[in-house]
Amino acid sequence: MRPPLLPCLCTVLTALAGCQAGSGGSTGALGGGSPSGAAAAALASTRAQWLVLDLGSGTTVAAASVDTANPAYRAGLVPLRLVADATVGIGSAPGSLAAQADEPATVAAPAPFYLAALELTRAQWRLLAGTAPWDQLDAAANPTAGEDLPATGITFAEAQAALARWNAGHGAHLALPSAVEWEAAARSGGTGAFPWGDDTRASIVRAYAVTWDTTLGSPGPRQVGGRLANALGLHDLCGNAAELVADGSARGGSWADATSVARPANRLALQSDTRHGAVGLRLAWRP
Repeated sequence: MRPPLLPCLCTVLTALAGCQAGSGGSTGALGGGSPSGAAAAALASTRAQWLVLDLGSGTTVAAASVDTANPAYRAGLVPLRLVADATVGIGSAPGSLAAQADEPATVAAPAPFYLAALELTRAQWRLLAGTAPWDQLDAAANPTAGEDLPATGITFAEAQAALARWNAGHGAHLALPSAVEWEAAARSGGTGAFPWGDDTRASIVRAYAVTWDTTLGSPGPRQVGGRLANALGLHDLCGNAAELVADGSARGGSWADATSVARPANRLALQSDTRHGAVGLRLAWRP
């Protein structure tokens, strides 16, 4: 059963961060047209730091800031952070912490895009796709319950199909981020092995990430956004759920992985029909 409808998007935002008028205000419904239309032109001119997407209507509203602790952002609303033009280092330098051969150090300059501040929740996947793939997992791979947990057990093929259907119905462009986009956002300008640097002390890791090291005795994912954010305001880039990206791999490690695996540079190759209890996703949105 789908969750109840949320209050008006602008009403929610007015209470949280304020709906911005003029060119930074609501872009209106995105149905019936190309994302390169008037809504996209307005966004391109304002480069709002945040957009909030209503998964039910497809409407987006620009905001100066968002409070990711609000439960509305684990239900029908998705806070999206602008990841602006920048040249960033990705991969791992030889000899750095847990570096692997498939993580060559390089630089990249992804075009501006918006990335969800939070992993997609079970409630949000129900709105997007109307299914509950985590129910197909055995108990060991699905040890906890709750609609605000990351939606896991989604195959790459299912994710691509669900996004294509949603986009066709709303004239928008939700997508999985590319591998470069995802890593650039996760690093947010940092040069350490993790978004918070190179510190692997348990107290520091626990503050930022849900990994096997931090959940011993109580394995499983936690509520999305329950740990500290990186410099861009994005949560759970390391741990909780490994996240599908556009090349079909999963990034960032999960609750079932050691901290050494839960790094932005780490990648897990998956078949398109692989259903994994520790793999979820994070939405990207492009005007």
